[in-house]
Amino acid sequence: MPDLITSLRELLTQCEAVDLSPVLENDIPRWPTHPPLVIQPTVNWKHDGYYCQTVFMGEHTGAHVDAPAHQVSSMMESTIEVYPPDYLCAPAVTYPMHRLNAKPGQRITADQILRLEEEMGDAAGEGEIVLMDFHWFQYWTTSGDWKFYAKNEPGLAEDAVRLFAERRVRAVGSDTIACDTPVIAGEEMESYGHHVHWLPNHILIMEELQNLDKLPVRCYFIATPLKIKNGSGSPIRPFAFVPRN
Repeated sequence: MPDLITSLRELLTQCEAVDLSPVLENDIPRWPTHPPLVIQPTVNWKHDGYYCQTVFMGEHTGAHVDAPAHQVSSMMESTIEVYPPDYLCAPAVTYPMHRLNAKPGQRITADQILRLEEEMGDAAGEGEIVLMDFHWFQYWTTSGDWKFYAKNEPGLAEDAVRLFAERRVRAVGSDTIACDTPVIAGEEMESYGHHVHWLPNHILIMEELQNLDKLPVRCYFIATPLKIKNGSGSPIRPFAFVPRN
C-alpha cells in the first residue's frame, strides 16, 4: 500500500489542477426561478472576536450537480446523498461545442457531435464524463446584464442526448446554466437530458462550470457534492487534473 500511495503522489505531481468552479459571491447569475445566493458577514472580529459568514443558497447555485429527483418525479429516492462520493470522479472528455457556433435556442445534433469527435480524435465512453465547452462563461457576470447568461443558451437535440446516454457515460457537464436545454430570452425548451435520457438513467448533470477552455481533450475530472439529506442536487467544487507541459 505505501508503494501505491507513493506512485499516486508522483503521478499527481506531474499534473496541474485546473479549477472549474466560479467564485461564490453575491449577485452571481442564477436560474430565474431559483433563490439568490446571499452571503452575509454576520460574525466579525470587532463584535464577536472572530470572523464567520452566513450563507443562504439553493442547491443549484454556482457550479452544481443535478440529481434525478430534481426533474424526475418517479425517482424521489434518487437524491444526491445516495450516490457514492467518487461518482463524479472519472476520466473526462472535453467537447469544443463553441466550434459549432450554436446560438441561444438552437439544438446541436448527434451528427454534429460525431463530426466534432472526428476532429477531436476522441470520444467519451462508458463510465466517463462529458464536458461541453460552449464558451458560454464569457457571459457570466455579477453586474450589468447578468440575466443574459441565465436566460439564453444553446442546447442539444434529442438524438445528441441519446448518443451519450447509449454510451453509458457517467455524467455530463457544461459551462451553461442548464446543460442540454435550449433557452432563448428566458423561454425554456424541452430538456431531453433532464427528463428523458440522462437523469432517468442516473447520468448526473453538472452546470455552470468554468475554465473548460483550459482543458485538453482528455483529463481526470473530480467533483464531490455536499451530502445533503434528500438533496435535489448540490453545489460542487469541480477541478481537473491535466498533464503539465
